[in-house]
Amino acid sequence: MPGRRRAEPQRAAIPGMRLHAWTSRDSIRPMIRNALFAAVALAAALLSGRAGASCSRPIVVPASSLGKMMTVNQASGDVGGVYPELLRERGRRAGCEFVFPVVPRARAEAMLRQGDADLLVGAVQVPERDQWGRYIPMIGTEWMLISTDPDPPRSTEALLARPGIRLNVVRSYNYGPAYLALLARLDKQGKLEYVKDPQTIARKMEIGRADYAYMPSNTFAGTLEELGLRDSLGQRVHYTRLAGIPASTSGVYISRKTAPDDAAQLAAMLEHLRRDGELLARTRKLFTPAEMSSSFPLPRSR
Repeated sequence: MPGRRRAEPQRAAIPGMRLHAWTSRDSIRPMIRNALFAAVALAAALLSGRAGASCSRPIVVPASSLGKMMTVNQASGDVGGVYPELLRERGRRAGCEFVFPVVPRARAEAMLRQGDADLLVGAVQVPERDQWGRYIPMIGTEWMLISTDPDPPRSTEALLARPGIRLNVVRSYNYGPAYLALLARLDKQGKLEYVKDPQTIARKMEIGRADYAYMPSNTFAGTLEELGLRDSLGQRVHYTRLAGIPASTSGVYISRKTAPDDAAQLAAMLEHLRRDGELLARTRKLFTPAEMSSSFPLPRSR
């Protein structure tokens, strides 16, 4: 209509930015660009904060001797070894603190069942443990028959057929159904002796009171070094695969009573540690190939 000014098209306002009558189109463009960059930066910061969320409290990892994988100084209570070192390193990056109370291995499992602890390391997956924990496999493992016998049995049936032998096993160790079935048969034959830890087995074997043991080769080798026996008894020990008991995995259980956010953070940390292979690589630096007979890498997709 004559005399009436045409209305200017409305421009969408950007929150936090005031437009003045004198603002030109060219001067608005940098302001829009800067506001968008600020929004993207804020979103990235929020996502980064969620991805790197810290654990809500110290994570409890019961400690007992596992050779070089976990070492315990009974006098001082100091805990070291491959698992504690890696957990501390990864924990510092993720904002998680780990504490390692020294307890017998059997007590460690009870602590996770009751919610008094969060991680059980160096564990084999078995149905009983799956009831109270989530299992994260870390490396492949095949336990070995350990002895100073120059001609050791190479199958469960051959072991059962040997007269007058004594197999020593750690009471709280569990390598699955085939292992437990073998122990039951040996126990009926009077050939089985339970002990509290691998140190006891090494000392008995040194003085001829234990014919055989069954555990991961690197666990026993680490125990020998801890006791100062690696250059003596260690030179006479043989690690033998025992047909009749299948290979398995060794990993970490996360208690189902651990807070969900903390459990998710721990699972992500452990899965990354498995994928990058650092656990196995660091372990291999400490042992000879024979002492590492039990361990092998898992497929990356697992």
